[in-house]
Amino acid sequence: MNSQQDTIVAIATPPGTGGVAVIRLSGPRAVPVVGACLDIGVGRLKNRHAVHGWIREDGEPVDEVVVTRFQGPHSYTGEDVVEIGCHGGPYVSRRIVELLIRHGARPARPGEFTERAFLNGRMDLSQAEAVADLIRARTEASRRAAVYQLEGKLSERIRQVRDALIRLCGLLEIELDFGEEDVEFASREELCGEISASITLCDGLLESYERGRACREGVRVAITGSPNVGKSSLLNVLIEKDRAIVTEHPGTTRDIIEEVLDIAGVLFIISDGAGLRESDDPAEREGVRRAESRIRSADIVLLVLDGSRTLLPEEARRIRSVLTMNPNILPVLNKADLPRRITEKDATDYFEGRDILSVSAKTGQGIPELVRRLGESALSGALPREGEVLLTRARHFHAVRTARERLAEAGRAAAAGISQEFVALDLRGALDALGEITGETTAEEILNGIFSGFCVGK
Repeated sequence: MNSQQDTIVAIATPPGTGGVAVIRLSGPRAVPVVGACLDIGVGRLKNRHAVHGWIREDGEPVDEVVVTRFQGPHSYTGEDVVEIGCHGGPYVSRRIVELLIRHGARPARPGEFTERAFLNGRMDLSQAEAVADLIRARTEASRRAAVYQLEGKLSERIRQVRDALIRLCGLLEIELDFGEEDVEFASREELCGEISASITLCDGLLESYERGRACREGVRVAITGSPNVGKSSLLNVLIEKDRAIVTEHPGTTRDIIEEVLDIAGVLFIISDGAGLRESDDPAEREGVRRAESRIRSADIVLLVLDGSRTLLPEEARRIRSVLTMNPNILPVLNKADLPRRITEKDATDYFEGRDILSVSAKTGQGIPELVRRLGESALSGALPREGEVLLTRARHFHAVRTARERLAEAGRAAAAGISQEFVALDLRGALDALGEITGETTAEEILNGIFSGFCVGK
């Protein structure tokens, strides 16, 4: 990491042309660096007041700006921060940044402003991650999940568990110090009860992960089936544009085509791939392999059949194969505008009693019901409720799962009357795992990985 004594600068607004661009500086020399090229100097830069001026280079005007000072520690980063609002052309903003660098600032690394906010205690690590999630939010579900985490709801729940474990560890440490005097500061019953309560809180967090991940990343939907059953047509009608090429020739789609759809505030990532069949064509075989990979990783599989033709034996085998790859199947009988050849009984038998949806990608029949069924899928559920705590990142899930495993070990040791020293060791392991979420026990390489994924200027 570079020194926090450096004053850093970056453009905080997206690249491109716009009405206004914002240039942000943070560090001990943020004010004098700006003052060196601002025609009004630093005397008028009062805390949380916007002032008008001109950026000049060797006396020549560069741009007309509005400058706002945020005095540390009550700023985003906890340091002195200055924000310059200039005209939004990419050349103008870049020219001002180059001028500020000449006067002593250095270019900020991706995420360095938020990293400094974390290091200076303005937010914990889970809140810092929520900043990145909020910037990238594409639906109401992802926005809400990020905002509640940024508010500190997850931090509060983690702190609740950690505070209880810290108290237990303290009591056990005292007992160990007075081991020869046979003094008990925490009864076995109390110890097991506290550990059980902490496990319950961890279980609640772990159960929220699949829904939280869907809010943050989206629900993965794979459209699959035999060639020429209308998979690509179904994708096009769902997203309401001609994204996939549709022809009468089987095997048109080879690679994965992916599009997104907002259903009731939840992001659905819908992919269409090669039709499932045996082939001597190496390119088509690779397409089928990729399609099968998407099936295995999908949250929901739309298995499409052509309802206007009799189900062939190889298609029946393919249905069983897909069910083996992923049981989360939503069967779809396409071409409802044509006479049906697949009987209701056959379809029900093949899909092991699952409800079957009849649609026509050509006329739009049944499509609103398909969208509604996707929106009501068990994984997407409702939007996050106000203040609801969800685990949205795999990093958080693995940390809580590790903590839960160590708590279970501690509970078993306490119940069996094993030495308190071993109980305390497992409790400290759970504490460390939970501390990784908020950044209290996180290795530097993990921090670097988290903040390097931010945009420059945040």
